[in-house]
Amino acid sequence: MRTQRMMIALIGVIAMLALLWQARATADTLGEFQAPVVRQAQWALQQDNPERALALLENRQAELRRWRAQAQGNALICQAYFQIGEYDNAERACDLAVRAAGENNGQYLYNRAVMRLLTGRVDEAVADLKSVAAMNSQVMLSSPGFALAGR
Repeated sequence: MRTQRMMIALIGVIAMLALLWQARATADTLGEFQAPVVRQAQWALQQDNPERALALLENRQAELRRWRAQAQGNALICQAYFQIGEYDNAERACDLAVRAAGENNGQYLYNRAVMRLLTGRVDEAVADLKSVAAMNSQVMLSSPGFALAGR
């Protein structure tokens, strides 16, 4: 009887260790951490609620700075304004995202280029698209943005 209890306990410990080992191997890294407000805004955009995303993010620049998430936050604001059709505000938010992330973030530059095309600022948009193409020439040379700009 005692041997049977020890075997059950040993099997249980081995099973728990195996589960813990697997959980550790599939855990998220801290490098993927997002500020709570950014996560909430992303969720609102995924639920087709850009107004909620804007309400969450606007006037929270101090909090975004504290979390070092200014670029992400402004990119989400850009996306929300784009979804509701306010392209001028979207372009300004995209510009803030590019400034916060630096000129080496191709996705933010591309988004700003699209907003600039939509607001009629073709020359600036083409300059952004050329910067993105210089970063990743294989992907961006056939960009629909160049076709839209007629260049």
